[in-house]
Amino acid sequence: MALIDNQTQTMHQALINALSTSDSIDIEVGYFYFSGFELLAKELKDKKVRILVGKQIDPNAVPKIIAMQQKTGKSVDFDRFQPQDTYSSRSEQKSDYFKGFTRLFNETQVFDDPKSQEAYKIFEQKIIDGSLQIKLTNTDEHGKIYLVHNAPEFNQGGDFPGTRFLGSSNLTYNGLIEQGELNDSSRDKQVFLDGCAKFESMWKDAQNIDIATPENNDEFKDVVKKLWINAVVQPYLMYIRVLHELFGKDRNTDIESPGKITDESFVDLEYQLDAIRMGIDRINQYGGVIIADVVGLGKSIIASAIAYNMAQKDHLHVVIISPPHLITQWEEYQAHFRLPGTKIFSSGKIDEAYQWCTNQITGPILLILDEAHRYRNELTDDYTLLHSLSRSNANNKVVVLTATPFNNDPKDVFALVKLFQTPGQSTIRSVDNLSLRFRELIDRYKKLRSSLRSNKLTPDEITAETKEIAQELRRLIEPVIVRRSRLDLQTISRYRNNLIKQGISFAKVEGPDLLEYELGELFDLYLNTLETLTNEDHGFEGARYKPVTYILDEKRDAFKEKYGAYLDDVDLQTAQSNLAAFMKRLLVMRFESSKEAFRITLQNMIDSNLMIARWYNDQGKVPILKKGKIPDPDSFMDDAGDDLSNEFSEQFNENDESKYKLLFVEKDWLKPDFIKEVEEDTRLLLSIRDQWFGADKKVADLDPKLDCLVDNIKRLLSENPERKIVIFSAYADTVDYLGQAIKKAGVDRVYKYTAKDASKVNRDILRNNFDAGVKSELQSNDYDVLVATDALSEGYNLHRAGVIFNYDIPFNPTRVIQRIGRINRINKKVFDSLYVYNFFPTSIGEAETRIQQISTLKMTLINAVVGSDTKTLTSDEELKSFFKEEYNKANSEAEFESWDAIHREVYDQTPDDIIEKAMSIRPRSRVLRKGQKLNGGIAFGKKGNHAVFAIKDGIDGEPEVVSAERVLPLFSAKPEEEGTTPDATFNELFVLIRNKLFEKHKLPRLSGNRAKALEPLQMLIENYPQAKDYAMDLIKVIKEYDDLSEGQYKQIGRIKMDNLEQAYKDLQELVSKQSIATSLKRVDQLEGLSELIVLSEELTV
Repeated sequence: MALIDNQTQTMHQALINALSTSDSIDIEVGYFYFSGFELLAKELKDKKVRILVGKQIDPNAVPKIIAMQQKTGKSVDFDRFQPQDTYSSRSEQKSDYFKGFTRLFNETQVFDDPKSQEAYKIFEQKIIDGSLQIKLTNTDEHGKIYLVHNAPEFNQGGDFPGTRFLGSSNLTYNGLIEQGELNDSSRDKQVFLDGCAKFESMWKDAQNIDIATPENNDEFKDVVKKLWINAVVQPYLMYIRVLHELFGKDRNTDIESPGKITDESFVDLEYQLDAIRMGIDRINQYGGVIIADVVGLGKSIIASAIAYNMAQKDHLHVVIISPPHLITQWEEYQAHFRLPGTKIFSSGKIDEAYQWCTNQITGPILLILDEAHRYRNELTDDYTLLHSLSRSNANNKVVVLTATPFNNDPKDVFALVKLFQTPGQSTIRSVDNLSLRFRELIDRYKKLRSSLRSNKLTPDEITAETKEIAQELRRLIEPVIVRRSRLDLQTISRYRNNLIKQGISFAKVEGPDLLEYELGELFDLYLNTLETLTNEDHGFEGARYKPVTYILDEKRDAFKEKYGAYLDDVDLQTAQSNLAAFMKRLLVMRFESSKEAFRITLQNMIDSNLMIARWYNDQGKVPILKKGKIPDPDSFMDDAGDDLSNEFSEQFNENDESKYKLLFVEKDWLKPDFIKEVEEDTRLLLSIRDQWFGADKKVADLDPKLDCLVDNIKRLLSENPERKIVIFSAYADTVDYLGQAIKKAGVDRVYKYTAKDASKVNRDILRNNFDAGVKSELQSNDYDVLVATDALSEGYNLHRAGVIFNYDIPFNPTRVIQRIGRINRINKKVFDSLYVYNFFPTSIGEAETRIQQISTLKMTLINAVVGSDTKTLTSDEELKSFFKEEYNKANSEAEFESWDAIHREVYDQTPDDIIEKAMSIRPRSRVLRKGQKLNGGIAFGKKGNHAVFAIKDGIDGEPEVVSAERVLPLFSAKPEEEGTTPDATFNELFVLIRNKLFEKHKLPRLSGNRAKALEPLQMLIENYPQAKDYAMDLIKVIKEYDDLSEGQYKQIGRIKMDNLEQAYKDLQELVSKQSIATSLKRVDQLEGLSELIVLSEELTV
């Protein structure tokens, strides 16, 4: 007969043909896998079957087998997964065989299909009734023989007793159908009888191990009970199992605590210990974590402890990038948390950090980014360097410290997540495609912003859409974020009781209340100055900051030709226009802050304008900055330090062409209006300076705002000398001024602190005078008043103070929250109530015109400083409540209870014996629950350590991957609830949900800069063979994984291709071969993970 090769004929079909006339079959193979039995289940149902198995797999290799099958989609060579060690006993070998069988059943998709389940029931029944027997040889046997015994009516009087198949096919799906095999079949009587004799001798070998025989099948019956198909799961235990999979590591991971690391310099708080465990777990799963606890809960302590634990265990080099004013604090943490070798870089020197990491470090790094919202703009040079740095090694890890990110522009959050995630192939499994979903959300946010500007939406529609965008953003990043609020610390008993034990509680915040000061004789000058600065038609233009907008139309092409490789003309025009508008706003903000801050800014702007005029008149050209160097007006005030006068002089008073590598626009390329408006701005600024700080000493000496502050300080200290006072300003100039002025006014015990005052001596003075947690013998009482900028980092406890004055109008309510957090710390409570005041100008007058002027002044100030629309603020009372409402709104957005707090509380209160029962649930268990909120199904899955949820809501609803926040309430169950076995119809629903859980990511849509970046790479492939492999790999990274920054995409698209050799070098400067290898290796690691758990529930109303 013809050879059977699974191509012209399959072994499966040959056996079906032979079994049609048989009554029994004997099989001896290397491997027996249920998939092989399933193929023949109907044919074997009424046959006697004996199977002798020569080999077995290592049960611990099942995840690898599953992962390999999923990754390649091809058959697996089981020889690779045999036990590595020899067995010391027959019982151990038999036990391992059953474990392998059980794991393959419970952890693979083989039995998800109804046909597979039907085949299994046949298999199980045959073993129980003895018509299927299985033995395991004591030594490895490689032979494969199938002996099909013909029934008497078909054996032709004994001349045709059966068919013998001999060859290479195991009794598996691959052996019978899938892979190439070579088998010979024979109906010759003697050949068949010789085969039978050989089989009988092997079957009767006393050394064989009985797996399932009539005399010895009790153990197999016990195994059957461990299979999900025979189990009815209690919904409560299913819920606890899911909670354990989500939160178990957060409670059980072994760590060194802050107290132990620092020799008790820091107290161990339960919520911080959890955050450290959670952070390490997220880093191990996702390559990074966003620590976003609300202000005052100790993000820096958490990050330092994470760094210590991971540096010790994984031998990571710790690199910290911090705002300049926090570097000294991080140096202290480095010493406290024993992090020798840690490198700390200023956020202004990311290029140095990049050079140090790429040139000095060979192993992986742990990168900690403090105040990481500074790096949210992907088009900046700093972000591009950070992104490249994060890809310098496949095992690099990132810790992002930031304020609550949920209400930010999705584009900003995406930029942070991209530092440790591959967007097109993300390990955040609750999202089918991180790149696709974020880009959709970014577009949605842009449309909302556009609608706001054009007034296309009602306030209710704006609120609803804003809320939906925030919820979707939370779903996208929920797996990688650690965020708790003070409400969570009260909701979760373990946290609450720990804080009580430590004697820690929070004070009540009163305010912010408006503290109005009388402008008096300065009112008219104040109002006129404000109107001059903010006037849209004849006010300050800021021409000096936007020279590109004055380029003549006929010169624009020449400008693009000259500088196209460096910048985008349209982008630069927009950036410079925004900057000019922002400088006008900044001038108002400094005007409102203090006379001294206003004087310094006026002079700086005058000097800057005069410098530009000199360039124009003496050099015949004007310096411009690339867009990557221009501060983003929307974020500059949040990101800037307190010494604005120096920051802006560095940015804009460039005189050394070689030092700053400036770009220039020729004088004759600019419209004459440019220099005319620069000079008009200069005259306007000089006029204002002379009115306020000129010859009229009376005006120069008046400061009603300062007088009001001093009066209130004296009043409050006389009422309670123990309640210290903190005065905050955004600007070091204002703080320096107040520090001296308050003392001159008779309040001597005043301490002043800005970024430039950061030193160990000064920090010790601060702590000893304002920190109630300092040991009593170390406390001092030399100062009653602290005047400070926001350079006072989160590491400071100032809770011996009970009053905060915000001396400037808070341009961002989040700043107020952060300031209050300085005195409302996780530490011992000193005062039951904390009082917060905001200063605001006013004037006393009865005339209607004066009342209207005051109202106009207030609204203009709020609009200019805060950027809020005050048209709805019609009464003085509404104006007074404005800041409090803004604060309350921002505080409620930050201080909301985390969605998982209630579930963590349930898990924390679950006894260990219940958790142990829940852990015995089979990995693919399912249950039917009635009386639920929807008709459909829910599922929880794990791929490797990555958790994912899916839901199908209703008959017509499509299954979708969703957040744990949405599905956990549906898994939630009471201990007394009973579940039942789902009927056969659930199988179809289950398969739909399961496939959605683990479906392959869709390829991100190509558009914009990403699409343009492919063009030079394709040119290299076609015309420069040396770059072919590099370019093809980079195309894969761009097209399939979207794993570059927007800045890199943009720069790649602009590379000049007239010299291909140089273009290849330029490309490697932008994206190194190491970065590409890192991207591809990370994806490969993800694809190698196996699907280990799928727990599902059928829900009916």
